[in-house]
Amino acid sequence: MRKPVRSIASVHICLTDSGAENDNLREEYHTLFSDVPPNISWARIALEQSADAINFWLGNERSVTAMHRDNYENVYVQIIGQKHFVLLPPIETPCVNEQKLPHCRYAPSTSNTNDDALAIELQEGQDAVPVAVWDPEEPELRCSEYSHLSRPVTVTLQEGDMLYLPAMWYHKVKQTSGKEGFACAVNYWYDMSFEGSFWASNSFVRDVTLAKERAVQYPKLLSGSEK
Repeated sequence: MRKPVRSIASVHICLTDSGAENDNLREEYHTLFSDVPPNISWARIALEQSADAINFWLGNERSVTAMHRDNYENVYVQIIGQKHFVLLPPIETPCVNEQKLPHCRYAPSTSNTNDDALAIELQEGQDAVPVAVWDPEEPELRCSEYSHLSRPVTVTLQEGDMLYLPAMWYHKVKQTSGKEGFACAVNYWYDMSFEGSFWASNSFVRDVTLAKERAVQYPKLLSGSEK
């Protein structure tokens, strides 16, 4: 199973969600697994496979996931509280201003007397990865020349709601606590198909966008008559 990548792009976001995106409901929180269905029947039939990972999410209003996309078909089930999604289709890759950023992780700070303080620690020996730095809710910040063309879709899940989030769709996620003082959800990840044109076309759009960002801007050459 492919593990999602964490990067420095989320430094400005307060990440307090306990979801580790690593099948934690069947492993770390396995005692709770019997309280939920082991599969979503319609997704298993439509995608012709069982869930690759099932994740447990617990947090509050401070828990925000920055704009990103996953190589998984995602079925998201809200149990307590509300979950707020901002969604962009894969064709809007040029709008999210992806930048290649290094892998980082939060580690206990060695320069702070506060035992709970965290510092950003660079993960050596790993390639930089493309990360969306544009936020549709802050449209004037970190935007690309195409960001103004984006047409984001906003969805709010209430308790008991289920959302199918197709693979490769960009999404930013926030939440509102229920009366219990927290928000709780479970999501089912089904491995996406890499056959056909879908993966290839999405990769092509991303590669072209990143290539343009890396292009060297040469000064304009003037002929004798233009000087």
